Amino acid sequence: MPLGQPLFWSFLLAHFLIFVFLTNRVSFHPRGFIPEILWTPFWTLIFLTAQGLPSVFLSRRWDFTISDWPALPLEGKFFVGGVGFWALWICADYCLWTFYFKQPVDARLTRRFDAKVPDLKAPYGFLKAFGLENQLYQPEVVEYEVRLPHWPKEFSGLSLVQISDLHFGKYIHRGYLEAVVVEAKKLKPDFFALTGDFISFQKDIPAIKGLLKGFKAPLGAYALLGNHDYWADAVGVRRMLEKDGLRVLKDEVVYHKRKGKTLAILGADDLWNGARNEGPLLKVKADAKILLAHHPDHFFLAKQTGAHLQLSGHCQGGQICFPLIGPLIVPSAHGRKYAAGFIRRGDQTLFIHRGIGGYPPLRTFCRPQIVKLVLISA
Repeated sequence: MPLGQPLFWSFLLAHFLIFVFLTNRVSFHPRGFIPEILWTPFWTLIFLTAQGLPSVFLSRRWDFTISDWPALPLEGKFFVGGVGFWALWICADYCLWTFYFKQPVDARLTRRFDAKVPDLKAPYGFLKAFGLENQLYQPEVVEYEVRLPHWPKEFSGLSLVQISDLHFGKYIHRGYLEAVVVEAKKLKPDFFALTGDFISFQKDIPAIKGLLKGFKAPLGAYALLGNHDYWADAVGVRRMLEKDGLRVLKDEVVYHKRKGKTLAILGADDLWNGARNEGPLLKVKADAKILLAHHPDHFFLAKQTGAHLQLSGHCQGGQICFPLIGPLIVPSAHGRKYAAGFIRRGDQTLFIHRGIGGYPPLRTFCRPQIVKLVLISA
């Protein structure tokens, strides 16, 4: 194996980028009738095999030196060229979007601090030997002032707090989440938005009951079901949330009045598993609109409804991130472009929350977050 050749490591990096590209768009998008635990490993194995076997044969015919390139059979040259061009296209597409096509969002970070949570030992402690740290139990509180195009001045200063993707269970347990909830309540917004994936498994529903009580705000506290909630037990999760006093929106709208103007809070059902009865959302007439949608890929609905702002989660910031390489686990049709943060298309702005939990329970260079947004008229 030509481990000492720079071309060999460049080839492996190209394969890695392609593997991440494919898994984000296929492996992490299970179909409703096939369990995630079957779908994801199956497609991951398929991609590893499809990329790995030709590479093994290639390594037996080529020592990854330029001098030996002419002797490589034509099919080998096509394979290497295809891998190289695909990887370059992935990099070029992301760079062009980041530095040229991505529209700026007028968002100013006004405050950031560590949330007060129990000092817990995160799993996968061995990663420290490789210079990595599992940040699963290191949530931060961030506050942004966001200027939205055409946001009515009557609602300028409206604030909201979003938390998302709790993934309550063995590692994201009750004691830890109780502290997270306390930190969120301290921010005292005009309304709370909890954008899905409260649990990962049905067996965890009894243990989470009562945890989310007490979210009180002038305009209320709203929740959505995420794909994991549907896979586990949608009816059970919804019942639990409603008993805790949260208004669960399923293609529904809530209206609020201020100074003669109307604010509509729209809640879209889950993009993968929901009923997709979006008719009531498309008919909404209001001066200010905020769309809650678990998946950032639901951003097309923000355009259709004329929502000024969409709040989403789901991708958890990529969860496992590396310097230069970036996020790995981004279950979006747009890949790492929709990992986290602010996105804008014309008059519509999207904010993608990094989430609280993790599935698997691992976060590197991607801290959990509690987010407060203050919406300002532009």
